[in-house]
Amino acid sequence: MEEEFAKFLEDYANYLKNNKQPLIDIPLSPDDLLAEASRIRAKSRVKLKDRRIIIQLTNGEEKHWAHIEGEIIMTFDKLYRPLKVEIEIKDVMDSEKVLKNLKSEKISDIEFVTDNEFIEIYLANGEAEHWAHFEGEIVMTLNDSYTPLRLEIEIKDVMDSEKVLKNAGLIPSS
Repeated sequence: MEEEFAKFLEDYANYLKNNKQPLIDIPLSPDDLLAEASRIRAKSRVKLKDRRIIIQLTNGEEKHWAHIEGEIIMTFDKLYRPLKVEIEIKDVMDSEKVLKNLKSEKISDIEFVTDNEFIEIYLANGEAEHWAHFEGEIVMTLNDSYTPLRLEIEIKDVMDSEKVLKNAGLIPSS
């Protein structure tokens, strides 16, 4: 449902850019509509499943994986939609061979930036209103070209971020 709504907003923004005659009375410019669509799409990519945070970057055949431990900072907009994920790598857990092949790249509409110590994933543009800082184990799957496909984060310590993670739907409410 979220993906379809994001697509509608993108289509309407493009319609406005080409025709400039609004069909519905909403006070958002085409650029605002596109930004809103990106935040909706980001929310659809980040889900709670089996007590793990799943971040779906793109689709593809999984050929490689990396298992790391790290500190994670996630930022959210005022509606708790994810904007950015920063991972400070603390332990590569025998994943050096895979991690050395990672490169910064654009994956679909997501910016993936990496160096030896950090991974940053820019899911959507927007003003950060909330943030969560926690520790976790991360399993990242990659395709044969070492493009990251998906991250699974098992939270080990919520570090006073429980309220934000609950409001974002990324840890169980009870």
